[in-house]
Amino acid sequence: MTRLPGWSRPFDGIMPRHVDQDVHSAFVEFRAEGDKCMSVQCIYCQQTRAKNTTRQKQHLLSCSAYLEAHPDVATNLQAAAATAGAIAGDPNASSSSASGSAYPAIPGEGGEHTNLSFMPNPRINGTPMSAAARPSLGPDGTPAPKRQKVKNAALYEIPLKDVHAAFEEFKNSDDDKCMSAKCLYCGQTRAKNTSRQREHLLQCPNYQSILKEKLPVNNLRHQFDEDDVASSLSLPTPTLELDFRISIRVKPKLNAGPGNFGRESWISCVGGQWAGRYGKGSVLPGGQDIQTTVKDMATRIDARYILQTNDENPALITCKITGWWTGERDVMERLQDPVAADNVAAHRYLLRTTFQFETGDSRYDHLNTAVYVGSGARRGAEIVYDAYRIG
Repeated sequence: MTRLPGWSRPFDGIMPRHVDQDVHSAFVEFRAEGDKCMSVQCIYCQQTRAKNTTRQKQHLLSCSAYLEAHPDVATNLQAAAATAGAIAGDPNASSSSASGSAYPAIPGEGGEHTNLSFMPNPRINGTPMSAAARPSLGPDGTPAPKRQKVKNAALYEIPLKDVHAAFEEFKNSDDDKCMSAKCLYCGQTRAKNTSRQREHLLQCPNYQSILKEKLPVNNLRHQFDEDDVASSLSLPTPTLELDFRISIRVKPKLNAGPGNFGRESWISCVGGQWAGRYGKGSVLPGGQDIQTTVKDMATRIDARYILQTNDENPALITCKITGWWTGERDVMERLQDPVAADNVAAHRYLLRTTFQFETGDSRYDHLNTAVYVGSGARRGAEIVYDAYRIG
């Protein structure tokens, strides 16, 4: 590594120590009224800027008044520019120095720092490293390998409680200030660090075999290929919470005859009520349930109702119910008779639906984006639904 004259350390792209020593004495600090941040003023050219040590160093190396007062710094800068250009094989390095600038302008820079005369630090300025500024190479002549990111680490975020449960914490001796942690699955010991422990678990083969069994997708009869992202992706399991029950009183069924997909029936709503976690109210008359019966008496449900709340200023909520009513043929035939339907237990058939709500009332606008599934039962001239919010 080249040592330049007048420099306190080898030339590695860092600014001269002269400026490190002078930067605080070359500026006067002050705070304008109302400002939260400090400002500084150069005592050589009176330029004012926000307090920032790195920028202050850059300013000194471009301040003509400072360079005139410190000719050794100007000389060193010109030598540094020439040396850096020679190392990088830049034929214009000497001409840049001779043109009056102590160091060539930084490519891509603009504004007040366009022609700053300083040697850029790659770690700060993002400029390419020269051969002299690169880190030392390993014994085999290649840079030391960087720590590799764990493959698919973002696909499964191991909960913190699982990380703690997977390690046994201890101290090697009473004199140790830091805790150590031992993986219970492979026995590897490391310093206690939650992030590193989580990374270790994502690479631990013993833990991975157990984790794979926990993923619901890997318990399916048919599975994705192991290298497919979907095979290792953990998705949150939805929850179900009973949110409300709705009871709808209906008129006798009106058969509309065969349609494109089956026999259609129209069932009109004459009223009803509902009650739930977020309120209660009534079902207004006028709603319709259009049922389409296909083979084996399976029936498609497509209903629209209007719910009204019991608030002092009532809100109106549109309720759309869709689903299927299925069961054994003799059970479904008995359900067509309002009197016989009372004697059919709800578990003998499946009335499974989805619910969709829409309202313009801000008190209940959370219903607009909620997703519901539910089950129902027929009792004479009444249909009862339970609606479960998916969480």
